[in-house]
Parts: sequence; structure tokens; C-alpha cells
Amino acid sequence: MITLRRPKTKRDYKIYLYNKQLRQENAIKYLGIINNRRFNFNAHKEYPTGKCIRLIHALSKSAKVNWGLRHNVLRIIYSGAILPILSYVALVWKESLQRNCNASKVKRIQRLVNIKIAKVYRTTSHEALCVLTGIPPILI
Repeated sequence: MITLRRPKTKRDYKIYLYNKQLRQENAIKYLGIINNRRFNFNAHKEYPTGKCIRLIHALSKSAKVNWGLRHNVLRIIYSGAILPILSYVALVWKESLQRNCNASKVKRIQRLVNIKIAKVYRTTSHEALCVLTGIPPILI
């Protein structure tokens, strides 16, 4: 069912458990790594980035420009919650980050956090945000 080869015909297996047919999924999660049928890590890259974006949007409700969480608290949240999500099994999919479309997703997350930490305009560049916050860029 899971192979690197391209199947000649589409194989839909019917697997039953207690007389109920199990639904087939396109991806499986094993030890925190999400693989699809072709063993590429596209699903694994999408899951943590989406999770981080949801966390950042939840933080943005309490990290306003004039009030809310201070920059040092936001930096602790970044290093304790967001960075571990992004760096989990990063060695597995680091080669896919050589493509600009994949690297831009990771940079986008760091940029969103840096905007909240520095409390600056959205038009500030990613490199300037890294200098202002003192957080090194996640990708070089």
C-alpha cells in the first residue's frame, strides 16, 4: 500500500474491522512524522507550519502595539513553543527547504513572530526584523 513506485492502476483496498470498512487516508503519522503514500514530506511540512500560524494568531490577540505581552515574553514563547515545532525532525526534510516555496513558508512564520515581538509595521523586511529582535534567521 505504501511504495515509491508509481502504481499502474489505482489500488483501493477494502479493509474491514468488526464488519465496518475502514477509510483510507492519504497520509499517516508515525512518531510525529507525517508521510504520504510516496514518502515525500509535503504533508509533514504543512502540518507544523499550520500549527505555528494558528498559535501566532492566538498570540496576536494579546500582543498589541501599545499594550499586551512584552517583547521578552513573546521571545520566550517563540523559543519555547514555536521553534521546537518547526525544528522537530528538521534533519529529515532539510533538503526540501532548498526550494524557495518551502523555505518561504518557514520564513513567513518567523517573520510573523518577529513582527509581534518588535511591534513594527508589516512592511518591515525579514532581515531587518531579525536584527531588531535579536533572533537569528531560521534559514540562512
